[in-house]
Amino acid sequence: MKESIEIIVPENWADVSLKSYQNYVTKINDLKGEDEIVIHSISSLCNIPLKLIKHLKREDIKQLYTKLSNLISLPINKQVIDKIDIGGIKYGFHPNLDEMTLGEFVDLDEHCKDGVDSIQQVLAILYRPITEEKGNNYNIEPYNESHIQNARLFENLSIDFANGVMVFFYHLGSELLTSSQGYLEEEVERLLHEGTMVGSA
Repeated sequence: MKESIEIIVPENWADVSLKSYQNYVTKINDLKGEDEIVIHSISSLCNIPLKLIKHLKREDIKQLYTKLSNLISLPINKQVIDKIDIGGIKYGFHPNLDEMTLGEFVDLDEHCKDGVDSIQQVLAILYRPITEEKGNNYNIEPYNESHIQNARLFENLSIDFANGVMVFFYHLGSELLTSSQGYLEEEVERLLHEGTMVGSA
């Protein structure tokens, strides 16, 4: 008796997790043959192990990929979502990027180098638990390196949520790249100056 396989094909990007999307995009550009692309797409976006897909009939695979093609043609959300609830805890997007600390900036710069592979770390830096909220205004926890551990929580969020941040940083990318060196130099100089002043006091 053959084991039945239930395959759920996502109908929109809100049904695709960040982790699934990462699995999809990290390999898709390196695949040459059409069959490889089809199998990888179904495996990643429908969360089906490759070994199970190989047992499906070609006609079933063709129908699955036709449905997935509809999904792939849809636009993904490009707007940053300010607040999100994860496990009953409210997280807020950094309310003022101009006031990022040196630690936040350095860690963001480091994780942005890995592109989509480390977007969950970027999200963990930018989205932190809300400490107080009044209307649309809110404050979040001061940043420390332990917030990076929240990255695993963001892996299961919808790519619709994560993509808004990726697009936001793509548009800011050139500005961040050109200003990062100057920013770091200014911060180091300021900290050294403060250290000198403290030492002189």
